[in-house]
Amino acid sequence: MKNPLLIIPCTLALIGCAGNSTHYQSYLDRRGLNHQNLQSFQHCQGYGCRITKNATLSPDDLKKIQKIFIPAATTAQAERTQIASAIGLLERIIGEQTGTQNDRAGTFRKVGDNQLDCVDESTNTTIYLLLLKEMNLLKFHDIEAPTVRLPIIHAGRWPHQTAVIHENGNGTKFAVDSWFHDNGANAEIITLKQWKDGWKPENIGDSWL
Repeated sequence: MKNPLLIIPCTLALIGCAGNSTHYQSYLDRRGLNHQNLQSFQHCQGYGCRITKNATLSPDDLKKIQKIFIPAATTAQAERTQIASAIGLLERIIGEQTGTQNDRAGTFRKVGDNQLDCVDESTNTTIYLLLLKEMNLLKFHDIEAPTVRLPIIHAGRWPHQTAVIHENGNGTKFAVDSWFHDNGANAEIITLKQWKDGWKPENIGDSWL
């Protein structure tokens, strides 16, 4: 279901972000998301971070997350696989707290306060990455601000936004995109160059991109 009242402001918000390469904390500050730690952090939903809810992680949640990173990765590629799994787990944990456990893939398949668009997804993923960093689980990567790809300039029918990490040492940037799947699935992690060129998972149609 497409809701033009939601699509238009979200599209404008994404266009406004285009080319704005800022530190992730500046990005979060601009959205009023200024307290992110393991004891309390904010969660975006309802399209364009229109609604924010507070969330937290229990000691049991922290153990589940840490388990994903055992044994510790010995390569950056292996750590990206762990990160993808951790983002999926965090979505499942936080979805139960915020009512977004039934969030559907993409932007147009479902609407409402408990649905997430790519602004919500990429913002939440950036926060989740910050939590992983606070837990000292990121050895090969660091976090950047979310970035966008635009029709004509890049690819796709609609503007789209993703969370971003870079590999320490060589600086290669990777998109960490959880928007392509329903809540709780592992995030997709591909080079940012591939993502900017219009990458999407196989067997996903264009109607909702």
